[in-house]
Amino acid sequence: MIQTDEEHKAKKNACRQNPEYKTNKYVIYVTNRLKILSHYSKHVSNSNISCCNCCGENSHVDFLAIDHIAGKNQIDSEPALTELGYSSKLKGKHLINWIIENNYPDGFQILCHNCNVAKGLIGNNNTCTHETMHQEEIFARMEEQSGFEL
Repeated sequence: MIQTDEEHKAKKNACRQNPEYKTNKYVIYVTNRLKILSHYSKHVSNSNISCCNCCGENSHVDFLAIDHIAGKNQIDSEPALTELGYSSKLKGKHLINWIIENNYPDGFQILCHNCNVAKGLIGNNNTCTHETMHQEEIFARMEEQSGFEL
């Protein structure tokens, strides 16, 4: 028996309205996101707990984001990722699925949303404000220890 386009669309829409369908899709999304948070936290932040690579935020996974280390638009020109089919247009579940399908490629890290936004602000040169603060603290300690002034 052949279905008409209208019958096919109606059946598909009925399936999507099923609460079980929505729940399963959400569970898969959350599970895959947690896998990515765990992987990059372990390999980039050297932490067994999902956390921000910059400030260490780990109080709740909803505060964490997948960050493009080189910057979202600059990462399009990284040969290793473009060979894998990466595009800066990938977002949300599509980015999550792409990362898992491509075996967690280099070029990504976990940042909290605050560090991620700060890093993306114009004038910050793809650097979070925390990094600038850390550098200033290091220079201040070096000055104290050496007695040398800049």
